[in-house]
Amino acid sequence: MMKNFSELLQKSGIALDPVRTAAMALRGAVGMVTPKFAVRPATVEQVQTIQKAAKADGVTLWVTPNHSGNGLQAPAAGSERSVLVDLSRMNRILKVDTDSAYVLVEPGVSYGELRRWLKDKGFSMWVDAGRDDDASIMGGILDRAFGYTAYGDHAMMQCGLELVMRDGTLVRTGMGAFGTDDGRAWQLFKYGFGPYTDGLYQQGDWAVPTKVGFWISPQPPAYRPFALRMDDEKAFVAATEAARDLRINMVVPNNMVLIDKASDEALYGPGASPWNLYGAVYGLPKNLDFLWTTLHGLAGKLGGRLEDLGQVSSGPGGAHAALMRGEASAAWRAFHERHQGRYLRLVFALPIEGDKALRFVARSRELARESGCDLVIEQGTSWRALLAEILLVAPDGDNRKQRDCAERLIQAWALEGIGVVRADPALRAAALGTYADAGFVKLRGKVAAALTDGVAA
Repeated sequence: MMKNFSELLQKSGIALDPVRTAAMALRGAVGMVTPKFAVRPATVEQVQTIQKAAKADGVTLWVTPNHSGNGLQAPAAGSERSVLVDLSRMNRILKVDTDSAYVLVEPGVSYGELRRWLKDKGFSMWVDAGRDDDASIMGGILDRAFGYTAYGDHAMMQCGLELVMRDGTLVRTGMGAFGTDDGRAWQLFKYGFGPYTDGLYQQGDWAVPTKVGFWISPQPPAYRPFALRMDDEKAFVAATEAARDLRINMVVPNNMVLIDKASDEALYGPGASPWNLYGAVYGLPKNLDFLWTTLHGLAGKLGGRLEDLGQVSSGPGGAHAALMRGEASAAWRAFHERHQGRYLRLVFALPIEGDKALRFVARSRELARESGCDLVIEQGTSWRALLAEILLVAPDGDNRKQRDCAERLIQAWALEGIGVVRADPALRAAALGTYADAGFVKLRGKVAAALTDGVAA
């Protein structure tokens, strides 16, 4: 079926192998026609060969940065002539600069691998993994994922990108495109000169990434995680408004989490209150003492209880305390394995406003129940928006039911002006369909046509 493609690869010593049935790399592609074969390049040159061979033989490529499945690039429509490009073998940590606090890595490098490397070398640096240490750093950037520290906006922390286009052309973005540069500024300044292009390759399938730069955080002098525990919806609404002010004014610099008891305990185990807000303050010890007094006063006004999570190691409190210093969650791993990775993810962006946050939880749960699905919801403060992440599970394992429920959520919230900003591969077409501004649709079509024809150098 792909004889020409296979023969072109064999000339360069690249094998075309069957995809394992339970490949986690394809997680989130529920109901899609997924590839039956995979290639596993080890070098940039092999990636170039694969791109050229695929274009010559009309083969559609899926791309996964590593085995975890995050950052999976999938075409809008599946095809029997599809191949998975698994970049797990490209897993070198190419450069670490602890003075300027950045790294340069290949796609297969996970957050956990980088953290262990830094620890083994004796460097006191934080790596924001989100929940999953196995996730690819490149994958988190391609997904525009968010973590839980002050460096939690992974796409914002990306600096410098190397990609292979459809025709095999190698592209370096930002300062990497500066012809005589030896790499000194590639991971220091994101934008270079001229149009900023890095975002073109996020949440898309227009190129195969081969290197990425990423800013990491020096360990702060002091760190104090906290939980605000609340018993009623009125306090939750007020706390959401307070979280907006704390975040915008950088009093609490990390991505704070607002979550209900059912979701918190489903993800991290027993021990949550009916409503919960998690955050952390960082910096000099004396400054933290002052901020802690401020938080205590705020908790009293809101009708909540401030809990110091500094010595908490179990349950939701312990999980969030670890997440907010960049460490992954063992409890999350248990959730992931309990559902065998068979959940769908949607992330919506809404205002950081208490009544809207509360209604989002209630209405999403109602829609899920009507569709016969379970869900957990975690809402996090980004720079100005509340990012509401939904993980959707079908108790009876009915994947079609999951997908129908997710698409219903997309459409229902679109009618209220709340859009999807991150979605698993099976849901991306439905999410993109809600971005219907005529000018945007035309522009995106022109960019796609240019990049897929290889006109991007």
